[in-house]
Amino acid sequence: MRLFYPIAYLFPLLLGACVALPADVPATSSSETESQDLTKVFPTSGTAASLDDNPSGDAVFTHTNCKGKTYRHANYSFSYSESDEQSEWVAYELTRGEVEGNLARKEDFSSDPMVETGSANPQDYQNSGYDRGHLAPSADMRFDATAMEECFLTSNISPQVKGFNNGIWNDLEMQTRSWVRKYERLYVVTGPVLPKPGQEARKMFATSRGKDVRTNVTIPDKFYKILFDFSKRGKEKMIAFVIPNQALDKPFTDYVTTVDEVERMTGIDFFSNMDKDFQARCESRSDLSKWPEATFVNYSNTHTFNH
Repeated sequence: MRLFYPIAYLFPLLLGACVALPADVPATSSSETESQDLTKVFPTSGTAASLDDNPSGDAVFTHTNCKGKTYRHANYSFSYSESDEQSEWVAYELTRGEVEGNLARKEDFSSDPMVETGSANPQDYQNSGYDRGHLAPSADMRFDATAMEECFLTSNISPQVKGFNNGIWNDLEMQTRSWVRKYERLYVVTGPVLPKPGQEARKMFATSRGKDVRTNVTIPDKFYKILFDFSKRGKEKMIAFVIPNQALDKPFTDYVTTVDEVERMTGIDFFSNMDKDFQARCESRSDLSKWPEATFVNYSNTHTFNH
C-alpha cells in the first residue's frame, strides 16, 4: 500500500537503518504516549536514502522473527514459518483511501511462489473443518488488483474456526476499517499465536480421496491484531487484541491487551526499529478509551461477510 508522506513528516519518521530491499528480494531476520519530538524516536541518519528506496508506508516499521523468515510483497510484509506452514505475522499500513476501494473479492487461493521453502497448498484446507482465514483481510485490499491477488496467497492464510472467522474476527476487521476512516491511516500487524520452538503443535487434517491426511499446517489456538495510530505527532497510540480461535458470542472489546503481552505470547519483538523508550511506552499501554467514536457493534449479526 503506497503512501507518499509529506517530506516534513517522513524525515523524522524513517529509520536510517531500515532501508527497504528491492521489491523482488526477500529480507531475512532470525496506548497513547506523551507528546514527543519524533526526531528522537526515529533517527534521521540516512533518511534521504530511505526515502528514495522506500516510498511505501508498509515497511516503515520492522519486526523480528520467532520461527519465520521475512518477505515483502507489494502491499504487505510477512514472516513465514515453514514449520507451521503459515505466517507468524503480516504487517501493512492501511489508509482511508485504501479502505474505500471497491474491487470485487476473488476466491482464488494459491501457494506463494515468493516463499523459498514453499507455502501451504490450498488443498491442505480441503474438508479440514477450518476456514482459509485471511490475516490481511481481502476487504483491506480492494484498492488494487495486485493487493487482492496477494492476499489470497497461502502465506496470508491461517486455519480459523468458521464461527470465529465470520464472527468476532470479522467484527474486529470491520472496526479496524472504521478506525482507519477516522484516523486517516493505521499500521496493522496481525497473525496467529503459534507454538514457540520446542512446544508441541496441533496439526490440521485434510480429506483426500476419502482419507484423512495429516498436513504440516498448525492450528492456532489464538489470533492477535495490533493497531498503531501514528497519524498525529505527539498523540501516537497502540492497541492490541488476542482472541481465541473459537466461535464466541462476545465483543472483541473483551479481548483488549497490550503489545507487550502479545510479544510475550509470540516471542516476537514488534516495532523493533523504534526508539526503545518510545516503544516501551507505546507497547505497555492499550487503553480502549483512547480510541473514541468506535462503533462497537456485533457486525456478524448483520450476516455481512466482509473480510
